[in-house]
Amino acid sequence: MPDTRCPAALPDDPRPCDGRPAVTVLDTANAGADGCEAHGARLLAVLDGARPVALPDAPAGAALRVFRAAGAESPAHRAAGLAELADSLKTQAATA
Repeated sequence: MPDTRCPAALPDDPRPCDGRPAVTVLDTANAGADGCEAHGARLLAVLDGARPVALPDAPAGAALRVFRAAGAESPAHRAAGLAELADSLKTQAATA
């Protein structure tokens, strides 16, 4: 894996990517972020009403695995969409 992480990786999640991007996590406004299965699951767990969509070259069952993994996550905060999540992360960074 390269030194960069996928777009779905949250700043407070130190884990490296577990592979190449496999899903797009879409929020209720259809804004999305591509991610590996691990970061896709974490992002899905944080966003209310979001859904995973497998990328065309993803391994079979990728979206289902992400959905199931997200159900096992216990995020410290939740957001209604990617825009709200980005705003809250900026606020956290400014106050830190």
